[in-house]
Amino acid sequence: MRTLVRLTTVFLAAVGLAIGALAAGAPANAQANSTGEVTLTVTELPGQVRLMPGEKIELTLQTNRTTGYQWSASTTGKKKAIKVSKGEYTPSASVLVGAPGTTTWMITARKPGTAKVKISATPPGGGDPDISTLTVIVMKESCED
Repeated sequence: MRTLVRLTTVFLAAVGLAIGALAAGAPANAQANSTGEVTLTVTELPGQVRLMPGEKIELTLQTNRTTGYQWSASTTGKKKAIKVSKGEYTPSASVLVGAPGTTTWMITARKPGTAKVKISATPPGGGDPDISTLTVIVMKESCED
């Protein structure tokens, strides 16, 4: 019963996050898989999300490798609050040359605190990167009796 309540709470929180992100102009969507787990996908930065320890989100950004720009991710703030996976590139399904794919990072909430995931787009040949930020606030678990 407790698991069902938790899954329902997670689902409602993810839907609320998606609606809040859309209302704020930051595209995001929430989807439940066959086991009832909900994944919130953020597709534009800057943005902010609130998670409970153990929850995960995907950060997915459009990537066009033919331009020479490269994405990189770094974490600032309370680094132990989250775990950020290495960015995974997925090529476009299009047969067109130069069609953009996506790069996805999985961000897992670990401990209460606020961390910032800074995504840098470095231009070809180096230079000053464009930096966008996703602020992740990991909240304390509520007490349940």
